[in-house]
Amino acid sequence: MAKMTSFESYNAKTTNISYRWPSGVTGIERIVLSAQGDLQRVLSAFFAQPIVVALVCCQTLYHTSPTSALAPLTLPNPAAIASASQETPIVQTRKVYLKCAGKVVCTATSCVRITSPECARLFLEEKYAIGQMFRRLEKVPAFDLLATGFGTADELEGNPGSVGDNKRDQELWRKYRLSMPDFECEILEVFPSREMFVFGETWLVDEPTMAAKGVTSSQSQSGDVKLADWSLRIPLN
Repeated sequence: MAKMTSFESYNAKTTNISYRWPSGVTGIERIVLSAQGDLQRVLSAFFAQPIVVALVCCQTLYHTSPTSALAPLTLPNPAAIASASQETPIVQTRKVYLKCAGKVVCTATSCVRITSPECARLFLEEKYAIGQMFRRLEKVPAFDLLATGFGTADELEGNPGSVGDNKRDQELWRKYRLSMPDFECEILEVFPSREMFVFGETWLVDEPTMAAKGVTSSQSQSGDVKLADWSLRIPLN
């Protein structure tokens, strides 16, 4: 009997990835867009260098009781960590940079729902990144690729650009969901330039800096990010 998801099907001898990719997407881009909780490993193999996660900003909320509204959670808070459950989940919205050789190769914005003390401890206290959570717990996450395309992040809810649409085809993005028992996340990832998948390590050295493109240091590093503007569909309770 074949096993199927909305993205992948397999049986005893065959695996098939079936998805309506954007016109013009390349083979290496399809590999990256198909990563299922192991994007750091894939990018590290591609660039032959370490990939480091750098937290830009985050907001953590929790329920003080099963009937209470979500409230800000200040860490450390051992009691809140220990109380994480299906009835009193902890929810974190966060933005991180994936960096290689000091350069941003992906910007990831995510909403994470945590419903067990173990997952809360690993993620919030021991600071495991999302991808490392699945490896640490030796779980293969369920994966659902929700959307992919070319263009800037503010176009995702509208009509993203297509290949050849001037500057907009420089960025590649995907929106997807990963889940395992007690840990679920919905993630938007934006890759800053499709050229990095063409030139690889050379792009890390030769690509013009963000300042040369008109992006200031304060803009690229600011923690004042409108996380709530990106619509996430993970139920909060």
